[in-house]
Amino acid sequence: MCVVFGKKHVPEKSLLKPNSENKSSGLQNITSFLKRDSVSEPLDKISDVVPECKHEHDASKTRGKSVQLVQKVQQSDDLIIKPLLDYNDGVLFYPILSEIGESPDNVSYLDGLVDDGVLDKQIYEKLIVCPIHPKMFSSSMRLYCPKCQSMNVQKLNLFEHKKCGYITESVNFAFSADANSMCPSCQKEITNFEKEIRVPAMWYQCDDCREKFDNATIKLHCRKYGHDFDPNSGQFITTYSYTLKHSETSINCDVAQIKDEIVNLLNGFNFNAEINYPVKGRTGNIHEIPIYAKSNISDASILIFIKNQADGIDESVMNSILVPKLDIGSENTLLITVSSVKDGIARLAQHYGIFLISEPDFSKILSKVEDFVSNWYTKNGGNK
Repeated sequence: MCVVFGKKHVPEKSLLKPNSENKSSGLQNITSFLKRDSVSEPLDKISDVVPECKHEHDASKTRGKSVQLVQKVQQSDDLIIKPLLDYNDGVLFYPILSEIGESPDNVSYLDGLVDDGVLDKQIYEKLIVCPIHPKMFSSSMRLYCPKCQSMNVQKLNLFEHKKCGYITESVNFAFSADANSMCPSCQKEITNFEKEIRVPAMWYQCDDCREKFDNATIKLHCRKYGHDFDPNSGQFITTYSYTLKHSETSINCDVAQIKDEIVNLLNGFNFNAEINYPVKGRTGNIHEIPIYAKSNISDASILIFIKNQADGIDESVMNSILVPKLDIGSENTLLITVSSVKDGIARLAQHYGIFLISEPDFSKILSKVEDFVSNWYTKNGGNK
């Protein structure tokens, strides 16, 4: 059984020191990276403690939301997770998330699957929104007369029938690109607009002041609050679509399966566990932890990181884990990987109190996680 994980960008500069240096020196070196690597969120909206989790024990829940999502994408026609916009309320949402019991506007959930190597992320659309009301996506383009500012503007074309040379303005006779029409000069039927008609010129005319001009004044209109704004002053909002990174890979090989199984295991040992959960560190910065679990019988927490690199786990991966670990201060930290581990990494992991699990087999990974949690549970007086 195989498992697919994804790489996540980490700082290039190594934060790790030789084994002769102690942990406090490592903490000093890492402090400057905390703000750069943490997730910016309002602190009053993030809890320091994982809220109570409610897990249903039916077959669907056992598979996990992420696995269900992969299945539904694989069954779709275009294999793409596309966003929809509610232009009235200014809400971006992904309908497919509702089908797996997830909030449809939970973009961070999809981004977490990108970090795990499950999904790829692409730009779907760039929207220009009102600079005063950037949360309102509903904008429309308006054309104005540059002389009198009227919106009573029409576009005029100069049409030429190539066969007979007849030229006329579109207001006099509109050669239709959608239906057959007759040339008023030679009376020949026009069957292919693009091949038989040339458009040598185009301009605008204001029907209020009768002014003709080459370029109309273009403004965008904020439909929610009823005012115009210059396109150059607008803000860009980027929306994203998502595709399966490895659509040919078995669902059982997906990293989402590992996460869901570990969460179920932790809950069985009287933990509240969450996937891709934001945790506030001692510096006040927010770190998104792949699996964060809080004990129901003590103040202890467990941080679990799932990483993989094609060329092996190196110091840069360890750096990306040390930043949140040292800031949060958890004594129980696991690094799970199916990648090879480069020389010295196991020693460094031990030095910083990180329990390293490097196994290519899913069942062995789960077994070692269970051993780790079971040992902790027994030492802290728990009875499973």
